[in-house]
Amino acid sequence: MHRRYGVLVLLTAVLLAVTAYAGWMIFQPTPQLPFTVRWVDAQRARIEPIPGLTPPALHAGDVLDLAAQSPATRIALVASERTNLPSAASYPLLIQRGAAQLRVRVATVNGNRGALSNWAAWLWLYSLLLYAGIGLLALSRGHDRAAMGMAFWAIAQVPLSTASSGIRTSHDTGLVLLGLLGYVGFALLARIGFYVMVESIAGNALGPRRRLLWRGLFALVLGAATITGLGGPIAVVAVGWAGPLQVLHGLLPPASYLVPIALLFASYRHADAQQRLRLRWLLWGSIVFVMSLVFNDVPLPLSSFVRALLVGGLFTLAAFALLYAVLRHRVVDVSFVLNRGLVYAATTSLVLGLFALFESLIERSALGHGASLALEFAVPLALGAALSTVHRRIDAVVERFFFRRQYRAEAALRRFAEDCAYITQPGNLFALTVAEIVRHAGAPRVALYERTADAYGCIRQHGEPALPAQVALDDLACVKLRARNAELDLHDTRSALGDEGYAFPLMLRGSLLGALVVGQRPGEHYAADERELLFHVAHEVGTALFALRARESQAFVRALALGTLKPEDARAQAIQLDGTTLPA
Repeated sequence: MHRRYGVLVLLTAVLLAVTAYAGWMIFQPTPQLPFTVRWVDAQRARIEPIPGLTPPALHAGDVLDLAAQSPATRIALVASERTNLPSAASYPLLIQRGAAQLRVRVATVNGNRGALSNWAAWLWLYSLLLYAGIGLLALSRGHDRAAMGMAFWAIAQVPLSTASSGIRTSHDTGLVLLGLLGYVGFALLARIGFYVMVESIAGNALGPRRRLLWRGLFALVLGAATITGLGGPIAVVAVGWAGPLQVLHGLLPPASYLVPIALLFASYRHADAQQRLRLRWLLWGSIVFVMSLVFNDVPLPLSSFVRALLVGGLFTLAAFALLYAVLRHRVVDVSFVLNRGLVYAATTSLVLGLFALFESLIERSALGHGASLALEFAVPLALGAALSTVHRRIDAVVERFFFRRQYRAEAALRRFAEDCAYITQPGNLFALTVAEIVRHAGAPRVALYERTADAYGCIRQHGEPALPAQVALDDLACVKLRARNAELDLHDTRSALGDEGYAFPLMLRGSLLGALVVGQRPGEHYAADERELLFHVAHEVGTALFALRARESQAFVRALALGTLKPEDARAQAIQLDGTTLPA
């Protein structure tokens, strides 16, 4: 366990360092060629000018014969698609313009141009932080293959993005090849992790033969994408042949994600309503992620800024959708609780940050140094009042967006806790209690135990595996419930009730009338407010049960007084009533 945490700490430190380096490099000058190229065929590329950057010596439609270019130029043509070029470097070009051949030398230029490019850079940085967070969350708190697959896929996005934005490419062919191998390796890790995640989520919906067919199709597409991604640039640099770098080269990386997305869609069609709700966010997030790859890899008639903005925006939007699918709908098994306190603390921090930002902007741009003291006091007060309204609106949106189902479920359980005192039969009380908790708490297993003369008997239960029919009076879980009158985490207790879930006492006047046992939800722990509500329901059910048993005792005494009971029936009923009302 300690070794695992040590690895996680080391990995977290490396990811933070890589992300910080990428964030710093994103806002630095990004040397690149002053034009882009469109592959005409396997031997030629056409120059496409970049407005404001391309020198007058280059014209739209100029053609480059790849084999006639110098090795340094061919490296620059290939590397400029993925990484930055050396600063203040120049490259000789042999261009074909009509029937004439011209020699032109071009220098690298800064591709980061002003505030608009900074917006795209900020989006890219936010997405890196989100993917690093998703990966670390799935790696540290995940418990199944789906979580591990998501961790590898999300973490691989950080070095992939860093390689695209922060590495300075040299003219050395060996270093270029090493960087290319690293890029392809992380891309391969990301795609394999994504497929493992989707196949694990599909679960039993795949038979052995269908699983093998899906794996074969994925391996075929992945192999083609890897060969073209690695072999295409090598062929250009080595012999000036761009056969693999055609449109298919840009389509294969997104296509390698389409296979697991198709598998996800197939499992969505056969899933139940609850599972469909979980898969929907993952499916949409995956589609948005693939769209970002299409805009990034496929040559489309878009300016560099529009392309960067679209890629960064879609990349970030996909991260938000997948993070919501993990935290809220538990598409993978992670032991993490998204509760109100955590979300509201985040929204409060956001509002405080906005207040500080707006106050600083107003102070610098509007107030100046000659503003009166009253104005300096009035502006922050007015700003605070306005942001207070914004804060309330944000909290309302968060409540509806994140906790709508939880709010409704809690309200239903509280109403049942109030209404259960008016149930007239113990059997109905047990049945309704189990049914309401299964429905509104989402518990896969619920059981109710009641005290008898020599044990606690299971009166009603739902779910598998079945709990024991009887539990000893001095079972350790029962002893702790009597001693503490508080919720009990069965994971910390050696009991016949098992080691998963929680037990809640049906306690009244110091007597443990029984226990409510609630099984753990798959991949999701009960939040503190949920456990508090279940404890309240158990207490009210215990109070109602005590009242019903007291009413039965009263009816028994009345029947004895009236002489309407046979002696043998009276004895059996007396023993039963005595067992359910003994102090414990």
